Amino acid sequence: MSIRVFCSITNKTAENIKFVRALCKGLDGLGPDSIIVPGQSITYTAETNDRIMVTFEGTQSGTSYNLAMTCPKLSDNSASGFGNGGLQHYEEEGTPANFNFHLGEGDQASWSSGNSISYGVTWGECS
Repeated sequence: MSIRVFCSITNKTAENIKFVRALCKGLDGLGPDSIIVPGQSITYTAETNDRIMVTFEGTQSGTSYNLAMTCPKLSDNSASGFGNGGLQHYEEEGTPANFNFHLGEGDQASWSSGNSISYGVTWGECS
């Protein structure tokens, strides 16, 4: 299989952010020891065309950051930062999909809309 998703996550908060869990599918290389320090960016990949949903959490505040993304074979690329994940604009077509999240900032895009806010996916909705 080949890479279908590049996901860059930048910690724009003042605290360490740790990986908590993956629903549906996860990102390659993301595990229980994954920490993103303030100002740091880390890029993960995925070979799946299924939905990827991951949760990060601030180590001091406990603030949750839910991120979802997909690069399906038969429909458009989609992603969501659920309000505070800082999803940046993305291309709805093309493989691999490139998604950028700035944790702690507001979203600039949403599910099925790479350039506007419309939301449209429920957290934990794997299909």
